[in-house]
Amino acid sequence: MNIAPSDEQVMVRDMVRRFLADRYDATSMANGPMPAKDWRALGELGLFALLLPESAGGMGGGAMEVMIVAEELGRALAITPLADSVVLCGQVIARSGDAGARWGEPLAQGDAVLAFARGGREEAGVLSGASGIVPGGMAASAFVVALETGGAALVEADASGVARSAVRMVDGSIAADLRFDGARCVPLDIAEADLSVAVTMAELAIVAELVGAMGTLLDLAIDYVRQRKQFGKPIGSFQAIQHRCARLYTVLEQSRSMMLRAALAGDDARGRAVTEAKAYVLDAALRLAEDVVQLHGGMGVTDELAVGRGLRRVLLLSRLYGGGAAARMALAA
Repeated sequence: MNIAPSDEQVMVRDMVRRFLADRYDATSMANGPMPAKDWRALGELGLFALLLPESAGGMGGGAMEVMIVAEELGRALAITPLADSVVLCGQVIARSGDAGARWGEPLAQGDAVLAFARGGREEAGVLSGASGIVPGGMAASAFVVALETGGAALVEADASGVARSAVRMVDGSIAADLRFDGARCVPLDIAEADLSVAVTMAELAIVAELVGAMGTLLDLAIDYVRQRKQFGKPIGSFQAIQHRCARLYTVLEQSRSMMLRAALAGDDARGRAVTEAKAYVLDAALRLAEDVVQLHGGMGVTDELAVGRGLRRVLLLSRLYGGGAAARMALAA
């Protein structure tokens, strides 16, 4: 199996990396959500269209493209709604026929953000019930809602009967405590299997974001231990610190391998491969981020250092979609 990215995929990776390098440094990494103008700029570059299926007006990028883009966003510790909005909701509207078709272009351009919610009951085009905390929900133009009774519905954020209040998350992003009280919605004609595929692709994006974040955090730690001196020597010269960094590097490479395996899996095998990657990577990323903070000492938990903010971003990502524990339970079932 050839695991090397194609020339086109390398171009996409380099484009995203240059874009983010111009906007993110150690002072801005994980320091609040990506500004709306930068999100739209990514859309204008064609990045979101690349990831959207052709039936949603996109270019039909697959799992490898999702992995590449998400890993680069994670590498910059960028706080974005990529996994939920572009990947998951984009897959849903693409598989729902005409009902969600009008959202394809604004999603591709970065002019609209969709959020994914669970819960609620739909009857005759009216949605009621609570969805709880929805990441990115306050910035959403509309919600794709996985219903309690199966299936999904699309409801616009400004529809009558939609109530949402802001909740600040651990990484500084703003979620919504979401409730529907007789809100008009559009039932989506999507099979449960297709909804599961969409969730799997979003989970792959989360895994890739975490792998990207792990690489950056480890690089920051290695730079720090080379410079920080104790007893007249850089602490990176101490064998205990060297062993610790080496162990973290093996954790990173194991995580990257599992991410690649999941992205390269065939359609029939991808669901399990992504679940296996989640089971390892989500917890491994949190352990690595905690170790990196410890290597920085007390400074590691301050807002001034990217590692502290990065830990909070990793903490949130590692808890999405049930976290590693839910993945292990699914594998054991």
